[in-house]
Amino acid sequence: MNSNVTGGARKAAKVLIVEDTKTITNLLQVYLMGWGLDFMDAPNGAVGLKRAREQKPDLIISDVQMPEMDGFALCAAIRGDPKLHDTPFMLLTSLKDDASRQKGKLVGASAFLNKPVSVDDLRSKVRDILKLPATKY
Repeated sequence: MNSNVTGGARKAAKVLIVEDTKTITNLLQVYLMGWGLDFMDAPNGAVGLKRAREQKPDLIISDVQMPEMDGFALCAAIRGDPKLHDTPFMLLTSLKDDASRQKGKLVGASAFLNKPVSVDDLRSKVRDILKLPATKY
């Protein structure tokens, strides 16, 4: 998905973090430092959908439980949008039941990670999705 190469120089991948807790948003950005990613954020799914349509991110990382529009509804809306439908979408949640995991798959999530998120798992998934080089932290 991340084929942003222009004249030999790699363009920074855009990552939209949709999370209603600013501390977690900041923590995710710190966890993913080292690749020069361009971060955007949104406090809920409704704002996240608007930002995704405006900015066309290379990856969306979304919490599931949020006000106004949850992560499942956001993922379904992204998959239903002809301009965004192929955007990789990662769900992060404290929900640990199989039904939530299945719902994530049904709405088209590319990845599903439980909170508290493992830094190594998060980095590995993001690196694989965006085809990023290994980075020392």
